[in-house]
Amino acid sequence: MVQFDKFFSPGSLVFLGASADPGKWGYRILSNILMGGYQGKIYPVNPKGGEILGLPVYASVASVPGTPDLAIIVVPPTGIVEAIQDCVDRGVKSGVVITAGFAETGRRGANLQQRMLETARKGGMRLIGPNCFGILSPSHRLFAQMPPIFPPPGEIAVVSQSGNVGGTIARRAMALNFGISRLVSTGNEADLHAEDFIEFTGWDELTRVILAYIEGFKDGRRFFQTAQKVSLAKPIVLVKVGETEAGASAARSHTASLSGSSAVFEGICRQAGIIKVQNLQELMNVGYGFLCHPLPRGRRVGIATLGGGWGVLAADACARLGLEVVKLSEEVIRELDSFLPGWWSRNNPVDLVAGSPDNILRAIEVLAKYEQTDSVISLGVPFPRISRAYLTLPESGIKKAHRGIVEHYVHAFGQIREISRKYNKPVIIAADLFTPAGDRALEQEIMRSIAVERSVCYSMPHEAAMVLSAMAGYSEFVAGIKGNR
Repeated sequence: MVQFDKFFSPGSLVFLGASADPGKWGYRILSNILMGGYQGKIYPVNPKGGEILGLPVYASVASVPGTPDLAIIVVPPTGIVEAIQDCVDRGVKSGVVITAGFAETGRRGANLQQRMLETARKGGMRLIGPNCFGILSPSHRLFAQMPPIFPPPGEIAVVSQSGNVGGTIARRAMALNFGISRLVSTGNEADLHAEDFIEFTGWDELTRVILAYIEGFKDGRRFFQTAQKVSLAKPIVLVKVGETEAGASAARSHTASLSGSSAVFEGICRQAGIIKVQNLQELMNVGYGFLCHPLPRGRRVGIATLGGGWGVLAADACARLGLEVVKLSEEVIRELDSFLPGWWSRNNPVDLVAGSPDNILRAIEVLAKYEQTDSVISLGVPFPRISRAYLTLPESGIKKAHRGIVEHYVHAFGQIREISRKYNKPVIIAADLFTPAGDRALEQEIMRSIAVERSVCYSMPHEAAMVLSAMAGYSEFVAGIKGNR
């Protein structure tokens, strides 16, 4: 029985391999735990004793008071079996082995990893790793990981066999103001596997969406069975690598993972309701989509666009991805005629052909209430009017103008979100966010501000179509399973 609370909300932890050298991971990881604001007791262990980062250092695990809930282990590989035995003798039941140099290095490392595992199992201790970057649990202010990243609490769980990839996902989420519920880097998976944490986050009340990076499986059948159960509760969005010989070879030397047949895995994903994507950008995009939108009831989509080219791109992408760009009824066309210029497309996509950008809100609502649509893609949002005087404003005036631009977009996205809620249909937005002189920092501020209100803006039409297709596929899976019960 895995006591996941000991991993993600420990009341105390013992840190084996603590170092006073700022260049070593035994210092950096301990520093991250402190900087993250962990509230429990921390017991650094180093035979030299002394003090590190203001904490008294214990010469051995045996000298630590009480029984810590969790061990963070950064000792060299040659000392790992002894370190695990010391934890077992002290009654510690959960450990994160960050140290590398095990099965990923060959037979000798694999033998050492097996000895470590046998020692832990004899004492009833469960392990994450080895060869991992650590774990994060922001709601409990636990940041026991290698790089100094401190995402806020959120509803995205990350289960990654690569620490590097897990860190990338966390940083990208932070950049857009989305938080993390849990992040675990499983590394070589000597003991606990990715599916253990997928199962845990599947029932974790802090998590709404699970993002996973997988290089290979120790037990493919168990992974499938776990994912199939969890997918009924919440979406699993997954990148699976090692599908080429070059990738498979890299996976073997990275986390000692064995990659299987790509075609077989595609079938497993369909049966288990897993949303399989091709790369990390798609992983993030789809994850944001599930966080910000209701599920579509089907694949019928209406498209509203401020420009014709984006509409064509979106229509093509939708068709390729199995979405139906529906035909508009005469009644819908008449309603659109009442406020759009006479030369509008009179078709789906609804092309505003450089008409008033405010009309896109009205077009979105017309498409959202149309009984033949299950969702709407909006290619554009009402943009602010920026006068020529902006170019001559002093710095204080520019800051004020920027605040006004951000507030404009927050309001516009809020209006679209209300339309989505009113009709209970997702409105997926892809748009250029118009800023003076293409100000990327201001654009980032807009994205962060709308994320607070659970809105997201994709940069290209095909991204909106891809996200919508993924959500529609998941909706069909859930409806199909429930319909067969």
